[in-house]
Amino acid sequence: MPHWIDSVIVTLDHSWVFILSPAIFVFYLRKDWPAFYFAVITAAFFLYGTLIYSALKAFDDIYVWRYVVWAFNDIAWMAVIAYLGIKDKVYLWQSALGQLVVIMAPILQLFRLVDRHLWDLSYSTYMYKTLLPLINVGTVVVCYLPLIYLFTRRSPQT
Repeated sequence: MPHWIDSVIVTLDHSWVFILSPAIFVFYLRKDWPAFYFAVITAAFFLYGTLIYSALKAFDDIYVWRYVVWAFNDIAWMAVIAYLGIKDKVYLWQSALGQLVVIMAPILQLFRLVDRHLWDLSYSTYMYKTLLPLINVGTVVVCYLPLIYLFTRRSPQT
């Protein structure tokens, strides 16, 4: 793979909070609190993952705990979003859609853990490096869906 592709992937993988900041700002100005809460919580979990990334990789030289921590982070995000969806603090449709997008991430993390230590399959690295960024992009798209809906809905005919 060319070096510039790796650079773009690393940059995108570590800048999700930056990419979510316009949505957070617009939802705050429009006082669309359910979309705002969803975007802020998602940004907080992305920020947490970014902050612990280096320390976790330095600590985990046996390649076990990083996958467990990252899978737990995804499951915790799903639990928080589900709880807030049930309590009507975020849109229920956005909560359900977000969970459908993210459900593959903890499964992929745990599959990678088992593969690295038991199976040694050659294709799991490609799956991991391809699907995880797509899941992150999908999560960001779900954060922007209320804004996309706002721009695409038609004004009522009078």
